[in-house]
Amino acid sequence: MVPRVQPIGILGGTGALGRSLALRLAAAGARVLIGSRATERARDAADAVRVAVPTARVDGLDNDAVVARVDRLVLALPFDGLAAFLDRTGAALAGKLLIDVVVPLAFERGVAVLAPVPGAASVGELVQARVPRARVVSGFKNLPAAPLGDLTRPAIGDVILCGDDPAARAAVATLVASIPVLRPVDAGALVNSRHLEALTALLLNVNRLHDAHTSVILTGLPPAPAPRP
Repeated sequence: MVPRVQPIGILGGTGALGRSLALRLAAAGARVLIGSRATERARDAADAVRVAVPTARVDGLDNDAVVARVDRLVLALPFDGLAAFLDRTGAALAGKLLIDVVVPLAFERGVAVLAPVPGAASVGELVQARVPRARVVSGFKNLPAAPLGDLTRPAIGDVILCGDDPAARAAVATLVASIPVLRPVDAGALVNSRHLEALTALLLNVNRLHDAHTSVILTGLPPAPAPRP
């Protein structure tokens, strides 16, 4: 279970992936604050989570209010407005754990491709460059939103985590592990986030071809160490 004393905020929590993460984290026992540019939309999303998870401890606020109240934040904002948000809010994000779930996608002749990221090779690296004092971890980029938000089934897949702060990666891994049956996979440095984003474009193209919702499971990894007594 996620510690009750550490709420998590989801900025852009009214989008598909943000809503799905809010549902899963609330079902796992987390205290969740859903953020949106419009407070009413955030409150509506929180109400929907409470309907699906009657025990949920969730509230909806505007994004700035969530930033002010929470030290662990999921960045689920639309890519087009992300850089401007970081420039405007960067000082308030310093020192916080930022979980980047954004993928910069575009479509060319019906094929998903990566859109250029201004001044960086990936969204994760953009976030770290714009907010250098934040603890940035990229993750949840390869999970489809629809199955993640279906609480009647387990969330299946590996959540690959990239970040330059090992302690931050470990903290996000603990969060991932609270959601049955997701498995966190430590992939090391933030530079690897560019590969996560490219993989998402590939998965989307596979999904369109096969009318599916695919995710990633890595094989050949050693078993996780048993918890200490």
